Amino acid sequence: MRITNNQFYVTVLQNIRRPTGQLLSLQEKLSSGKRINRYADDPAGAALAENYKGTRAKTAQFKRNIDDALGWMQQTEGVLNQLESNLIRAKSLAVQAANGSNSARERKTIASEIDQILEDVLAVANSQYRGKYLFAGLNTLGRPYVEIRDSDGLIEKVTLSDADTGEIEREVSDGVRIQMNIPGNDIFNLSDGPLTTLIALRDDLNSNDVEGIKAGLDALDAALELSLDARTENGARVNRLETTRTYLETREIDITSLISDLEDANYDELVVKLSQNEVAYRAALGSVANLSRTSLVDLLT
Repeated sequence: MRITNNQFYVTVLQNIRRPTGQLLSLQEKLSSGKRINRYADDPAGAALAENYKGTRAKTAQFKRNIDDALGWMQQTEGVLNQLESNLIRAKSLAVQAANGSNSARERKTIASEIDQILEDVLAVANSQYRGKYLFAGLNTLGRPYVEIRDSDGLIEKVTLSDADTGEIEREVSDGVRIQMNIPGNDIFNLSDGPLTTLIALRDDLNSNDVEGIKAGLDALDAALELSLDARTENGARVNRLETTRTYLETREIDITSLISDLEDANYDELVVKLSQNEVAYRAALGSVANLSRTSLVDLLT
């Protein structure tokens, strides 16, 4: 069969391109550190790696959700602790005022301190976390508890600007959502919560109403109990979130390891293959050079 010059050069180019392509692929893997740089390198492995990356991204989002919830709940813990300190102080003052040996003037002095406690508890009820009201239920952008003051600037009544109910949840795992807020109505309900109780106690002290002051002691106990219940529930949720976060961190490490096993290059193996392909490439170039120098005289002799 007659071999034309054109066929000869096509064959030569194919013999050179094959090791050249392999060399370029090996050099890319060495420089990137990745065995899979495109789907063509390993379609099945690339698809599995993408699936793992999607799971890892979702896990990272769950961790961010947990961090957001923990920040909110830790702030809640702090302000509830402040609320309880105020209520305990108010109770101590009420016990002191209920003593029959106190004069009306002394009770008015105690009323002034109760009024300061009331102001602080109102501030607690309107506490915020990152610009959002902790105890406003779902209406986190609106100040939930609004005071009405008398001509002397004293809090006369507290009203609700909007609903203070509703659960705010965060997804912390596939199909698992955890409530992160304590609705204000669970603690500061305006029928017999701490705000209403402190207003009544202050007024009873100012009017020297001993029986009213004694009734205020029971109301303070009830308000304190509401706060303690809320803190217990909040603390249990915090523990659950922290446990879940630890699990997610371990899961993220495991997934990253699986992705690495699929994608990362084996340097030792690649170096050996690169060396072998360089030898093949040089051999192909050498054979082409020798053939190109062959003349008609060489073939006839």
